Amino acid sequence: MLRANPTVREIQTILTRVERALTERGATVQRDVPGELSFHMPPPWQLAPVGWLALITRGTATVSAWGGGPWRVSYRLRFGALQTLTGLLTLIIVALGWNWPRLALLNTVLALWIAGYGTLHLIASHDFRKLLRNVMADLVERRSRPRAKPTPSAQATSQQPE
Repeated sequence: MLRANPTVREIQTILTRVERALTERGATVQRDVPGELSFHMPPPWQLAPVGWLALITRGTATVSAWGGGPWRVSYRLRFGALQTLTGLLTLIIVALGWNWPRLALLNTVLALWIAGYGTLHLIASHDFRKLLRNVMADLVERRSRPRAKPTPSAQATSQQPE
């Protein structure tokens, strides 16, 4: 979460940092809407080694206070390539296992989607969340600390004679 009302400069700083981090990992970043950026990741064979983030096809990151709540960076990730790959594997399993008992075929397909797609989706989402946390670490941590209380020796005194 961010400060209650971040300034336009702070929002731009956050988006610039996210843009730089994604660009370093090979993404194409666009800013069409104020307070939001969208990105497309190139195919995994054209990416620099970025780890699990290669599973993300595209996404958006927005700095906003949805519904009057606290200001935060929200994001939406799309996993088109991972969905396509899992769909193709499902078709292959169904074609190979057409003569299997239906329950065994259903369990195999469910295991593929849960263990394969679900697990990889969670891992890539976690890595993206970690990327955002690292990019905004100094902004968020600085804002979460309470302001220092003035020391008694630094209190303002009146210039009027008493």
